[in-house]
Amino acid sequence: MRPPGLLRISLALALLPAACWGQVVTATLYGTVLDPNGGGIPNARVTATNVDRGTAIVRETDGSGQVTLTSLPVGNYVISVEAPGFKSLRQSGIALSAGEDLRVDFKLELGQVAERIEVTAEAPLINTANAEQRTTLETLRVRELPTFRRDWTNLLNLSTGVQVTGGAVRLNGLAPASFRLTVDGTDATQDNELPSFAMSGNFNFIKGVATEAIAEVNLAKGIASAEIANTMSGNVNIITRSGTNAFHGSLFWLNNTENFNARLQFLRNKPNLVYNQYGGSFGGPFVKNRLFFFGAYEGYRQRGFQALNEQVPTREFREMVSARTSIYDKTLSVFPLPNQPYAVGVRTGAWIGSGTEQGKDDHAVVRVDYNVTGSNILSARYTRARPFRLMPRVVTANNRTWEGKVEQGTLNFTHARPAWTFETRFGYNYNHVPRIDNFFGLYDGDRQYNGITGLGFGVDAERLEREGYTWSIEQTVSRTIGRHALKFGGIYMEPHVRRDNEEAPRLTYSTVQDLYDNIPNAGRVTVGVSLYDMKTVTLGFFVQDDFRASQRLVVNMGIRYDYFSPPRERDNRLFNREQPFGTGPYRPGDDVWNRDLNNFSPRLGFAWTLTNSGRTVLRGGAGMFHSPIPMYAGGVDLVRNAIDEPFRVNYNRAEVLAVGNVFRWPVSNDAVRAFVKGRPTLIGDTAVNTNNPYPFSYQWHLGVQHELPGAVVLETGYVGTRGVNMQMVRFWNQVDRITGIRPYAGFTEFRYRDAGESSAFHSWQNSVRKRFSMGLALGANYTYASAYSYTGEADLALPNSVQDIYNVRADKGPPNDFVRHSFVSDFVYELPFARAAGVSSIGMRNLLAGWQIAGIFTARSGSPINVLQESAFEGSRADYIGGEPKLEDYRRTLRYLDRSRFALVPIGQTSGVPVRPGNVGRNALFNIGWWNLDASLAKRFFVTERVNAKLEAQMLNAFNHTNLSGIEARASRANFGQFTSTRGARVVQFNLRLDF
Repeated sequence: MRPPGLLRISLALALLPAACWGQVVTATLYGTVLDPNGGGIPNARVTATNVDRGTAIVRETDGSGQVTLTSLPVGNYVISVEAPGFKSLRQSGIALSAGEDLRVDFKLELGQVAERIEVTAEAPLINTANAEQRTTLETLRVRELPTFRRDWTNLLNLSTGVQVTGGAVRLNGLAPASFRLTVDGTDATQDNELPSFAMSGNFNFIKGVATEAIAEVNLAKGIASAEIANTMSGNVNIITRSGTNAFHGSLFWLNNTENFNARLQFLRNKPNLVYNQYGGSFGGPFVKNRLFFFGAYEGYRQRGFQALNEQVPTREFREMVSARTSIYDKTLSVFPLPNQPYAVGVRTGAWIGSGTEQGKDDHAVVRVDYNVTGSNILSARYTRARPFRLMPRVVTANNRTWEGKVEQGTLNFTHARPAWTFETRFGYNYNHVPRIDNFFGLYDGDRQYNGITGLGFGVDAERLEREGYTWSIEQTVSRTIGRHALKFGGIYMEPHVRRDNEEAPRLTYSTVQDLYDNIPNAGRVTVGVSLYDMKTVTLGFFVQDDFRASQRLVVNMGIRYDYFSPPRERDNRLFNREQPFGTGPYRPGDDVWNRDLNNFSPRLGFAWTLTNSGRTVLRGGAGMFHSPIPMYAGGVDLVRNAIDEPFRVNYNRAEVLAVGNVFRWPVSNDAVRAFVKGRPTLIGDTAVNTNNPYPFSYQWHLGVQHELPGAVVLETGYVGTRGVNMQMVRFWNQVDRITGIRPYAGFTEFRYRDAGESSAFHSWQNSVRKRFSMGLALGANYTYASAYSYTGEADLALPNSVQDIYNVRADKGPPNDFVRHSFVSDFVYELPFARAAGVSSIGMRNLLAGWQIAGIFTARSGSPINVLQESAFEGSRADYIGGEPKLEDYRRTLRYLDRSRFALVPIGQTSGVPVRPGNVGRNALFNIGWWNLDASLAKRFFVTERVNAKLEAQMLNAFNHTNLSGIEARASRANFGQFTSTRGARVVQFNLRLDF
């Protein structure tokens, strides 16, 4: 498995000027040059100079004194304004972020041009240019706030309506797999099958790009510009650091050992741990004002133990089974015995302990920026990573290992003309993740190591190798015509995915008697698929017009159109029928579902400045936003080795009895493959509805921003979204709950996908932020929300099946990660000892200056609990029989749900499945809320004016507060309703840093 050769990349570069699109990596400055009476000054000369790199862009105002400077690279700027009959103005202190639209008034005084007025002023705090919800994590917060192992993704929670969920993010209640991650404007997902910060399995600690290489992180959601493509929820864009006219560098070392950590609440002892993360950066000019370089490296090495908690078979149960039959002895022997007390006669008990964990990575980023001429800028970035992780499990024979490989590159070219600006971009993103469960190796050598589920314990094993690459060509064209700031462009993007996959068979038993008799009530045999290469094509175009209707009102009008092709496999190995139970031919391999040509995304927003002071603005708007279907959703499921060879076979009790030993313990992938080959009706992989429109969202919001004294901005508003055409999964052709007979004879059970899922989200979002001044920066965000969907994930990837495929509305409820109340605040404060004492010498500065505290406080209400029972039907829920389901003394007993308030739905004697759906609503109960404070104390030491060092102690969960979290929600398990984990004990990290 290798990335495509240089020929393909070279061809893409050669075609670069022919394509057009744009992801937002530069800023736009809207200026108004005014005379002392507030009138516009025409033909004034406005120059924007990048302080760090010496580049300058010059424009003239129009007849009304308006000027627009587009495609400004991120950085600090000085704006100079000259006009005959007026003193010249030089305003410094303007910092521009990627995607920022900034409106600034420049007031000139009467006099000679040779007379100059110097103004130092920071950019306005409020957004008076558009309706977009944008959060910028500047260097201060990325560097100074405490984060676990320097993971910047946790800082995304410092915004309203945001929930980071593993390797993805839910924005304003919309599907996590619908966001887009970009670095310097090009695709940077580390899992090409679906958008993600992390590689498949979320096993790597360095996400997207090393923190040391980050200049800023921009989160765009809400009524975003039509420039932002391939997302129905929002865009997370990382801007990497670049070299400047001065040489700068850094070195750092972060250390975490068990000596300073608190003991995990469910363990008796502290497991050993050694974690070291280290690296540095260096950048500067090759040629001053022309050619710059920057490089960063981060690595980590971890060896220690991870807390584990699982239900395992008791000694009595094993002996009871072994006395009746010895065929399961080898598999049961891989489970450890319970090490916690358990009741007499139960099948399972708890094993709580730790297992050996290892991890490492070597991550490097290199960037070069070249000012070819005053109006032409070229930049290039390359990222390389090699993460590895060994994850322990209670069944040590089933430990999991990952090995990752990342290669990414971006090439940006900006060409500025007096009236036009062109931004051209090429991106390439490759990743490769082989993953193996060690139990699979045992299975491969001894066919008696099958997985068992359904009796309160289980083990699965898989060998999975995932690889993918994406390349894209993009361009944006900007043009200002009077009061209209126009942008238009398009994209050509080609994602590829590859897989090599096989699993050990898994058998489900509903009763102990069935286990004795070797009659599985359900079986899943994933015989696998050999290496394939699948791709899709994205072609999109947009037009955006930001219209200055008046001095106070800006109207944002945009529309984009996207075409997302159905997936296509290199060897034509995609198989999907027009009707899932049809006997006719399969659809063509390059047309497995109907092409959707209706992906138009209009949007309209406004920003209305309400006061003469410009301190209050009303912003709002509405729009539509489209996403592609991730390759993980549908395309991957349709790949087979051949038309008569399945990827997976699902079978039931009746089929076990009818077929014989091939479906009974021990089951062999090879034997099942040989048995079903040539029998198309037994191939029950996945079918996708051929009318499979692409997902989109409606979004709308209305809010007010107000600037308060002291560099503080307050914002409050209503935000709503509706997700449409999201992925729904149903398991079709399930057996009749009473008779055990399938509705369609001859076909097995299979997964059926369509676009039947939808979601709704309504919220009141509030935020307050103080820009860093007088040594203090702080912010606070509160979100109150309500939401519903029909599957727990409410996503585009692989949602759980509904309980009753014929009554989807019965599964209406909140998503699994729904949070009604969320409050997050952060602060960075430089203690004022030195300022108060007025010291200036190096010695006194080292004694009194450089003391800093920082922290993040989080408080959230509990997430939903879905009360299930293990059965051959995925998503089966239990019955609620009345009374208060929650227990009051859960902190003492660690049991939160009252077992006596629930009952298992009876299992049909013939069918082996629940005789009816359970009456508990999906996600009808909620877990307890939680709060946490992460804090840090740092001291900076000054060696010279340009060289300083910082020693920092970061305390995650500083108060060591016990936040109970995981609850066993399967009513069929012995520990039902019991807390099984916490959100972690206090972790202390020490960070030593040198900046020069």
